[in-house]
Amino acid sequence: MISGDTIVAAATPLGFSGVAVIRVSGPKSFSLAEKVTRKKKTKNRRASLATIYNKENKKIDSAIVTLFASPASYTGEDTLEISSHGNPALVDAIISTLCFFGARLAEPGEFTYRAFLNGKIDLIQAEAVASLIKSKSIESVKEQQKIIDGQLSTDINKMRLTLINLVSSFEHQLDISEEDLNPSFETIAKRSLSKLYKDIRKVSNTFVMGKMLNLGVRIVITGPPNVGKSSLLNILCGQKKAIVSAKPGTTRDVISAELILDGVPLMFFDTAGIRETVEPVEKEGVSRALEQKEKADLIISVSDKPEFLLDGQAQQLSLFVLNKADLHRNPPDKPIIHISCKNKTGISALLLEIKNKLRIKPLSSDAALLSTPRQQRAVKLCGEHVARSLALFKPSGIELEILSLELRGGIEALDVLLGKTTPEDIINNIFKSLCVGK
Repeated sequence: MISGDTIVAAATPLGFSGVAVIRVSGPKSFSLAEKVTRKKKTKNRRASLATIYNKENKKIDSAIVTLFASPASYTGEDTLEISSHGNPALVDAIISTLCFFGARLAEPGEFTYRAFLNGKIDLIQAEAVASLIKSKSIESVKEQQKIIDGQLSTDINKMRLTLINLVSSFEHQLDISEEDLNPSFETIAKRSLSKLYKDIRKVSNTFVMGKMLNLGVRIVITGPPNVGKSSLLNILCGQKKAIVSAKPGTTRDVISAELILDGVPLMFFDTAGIRETVEPVEKEGVSRALEQKEKADLIISVSDKPEFLLDGQAQQLSLFVLNKADLHRNPPDKPIIHISCKNKTGISALLLEIKNKLRIKPLSSDAALLSTPRQQRAVKLCGEHVARSLALFKPSGIELEILSLELRGGIEALDVLLGKTTPEDIINNIFKSLCVGK
């Protein structure tokens, strides 16, 4: 990505629509507006109707043109937005004209990247922009909007400020002398660190729910052939995604379907029945089923036999389901969920157990959640530095130099999280995950 020049891209998806938005950002934005509209004066932050002309001075379209002067724009640069009719040919003609007059096509995420470089947002907020665009539920949208509004950044910056103040006080004491420590200094410092550690743990623990809202959950339905796995998938997603047959081994490939449960996207995977086989296609299906099990966040093991054994998933989160419960007079006394796909009974109990197993809870209106593994790693690393700092408080006294060094490590972890000292390759990967025009 190159900063300093003027970029252009469609901010709305390619296709036919009532309106399409073309976004321009950079030092030439205002002059480009004059060239394509033939208007010398367009008021800042005032939407106005204008005719858009091409380089041969021929009309392309009538559009709404809005200018945003730096720094009061999304990117912090002079910005132009053109709302034209949503015909791909018109959009392409307008963008081509803007490029002819000096703009260049933007790379994925480049508008948001410029907003980051110009201090309009930090790296946490930039990630939230990408997550907001891809959100699959209104609950996820609300959480990402909190982060874009700066709620999570505020919490992180408060922790960072506490660390900076502690380091400053420790290094001030070093300048005086460790032997002249105020008796209450150690007590106050330890109390402050303990509270900070609790705050860090509290933020870190939000990742479980934040990850599920943002990235979803993979749930694999597995078990022997012909026990009702495909029927269960169809019931859960409310449509006939998988072929159901009385013949064992019908499902050969992995079939997926999505369900939103309390705002969390659950992706269910129906897999081939697991059994010993020499038939090549079915053997490949079994192999793929085993691969899916390894990637699962939750496994639903289905059987239709009362003697069903609870084994095979000791290392993974699992639920055990006995199908065809209407045929079993004496259900086994085991932690098994009894369902009947034929009669569609027990499904509500299964969904409740899925929620309990995944710890899906009602969202707080206050807390902003960590939603990416990068965020969680940074906060966890900061917590580790603070935990080691607390361990340095001993009856024999504290070594202020080592303590200060540990806390500086915590500050560095939060700086990486916010984007103050983040390696360039990580930053580029984050912005390239955004769509063109954002």
